[in-house]
Amino acid sequence: MTDNNKKTQKEQQGEQEPQESTQSREKSEESEKKDRPDGQQDQQLLEEPIKVKDYIYLNILTLEGKAWAYLDLIAHPETQKHQKDMEQAKLAIDSIDALFKQLEPHLTDEQKKDLQTRLTNLHLNFVK
Repeated sequence: MTDNNKKTQKEQQGEQEPQESTQSREKSEESEKKDRPDGQQDQQLLEEPIKVKDYIYLNILTLEGKAWAYLDLIAHPETQKHQKDMEQAKLAIDSIDALFKQLEPHLTDEQKKDLQTRLTNLHLNFVK
């Protein structure tokens, strides 16, 4: 092959590659925009909906954090300040206890033990 043929061949390849990349990108963007009317890409969907038991479990963990904060053993996450309020701590602990009783039949043995330990620790620190 002569140098001119090599240049021509490279130029043709160079011209074709960006066109193909651009076309692929445009097709991808078009298909993403079809997902939503505003052109934004949708969030990835789950295979199955989240179970109520999982929401309850998460709420228990959230209430546990609030109980520790109102016992003044950690700072409140929202303010990074310490504020003791035994009434709010009791409400959080009692709520955890009630939710745990409802959730217990749906938990694994390991989860039951974990939540029971957390609840016992809160009770022990409440009476101090």
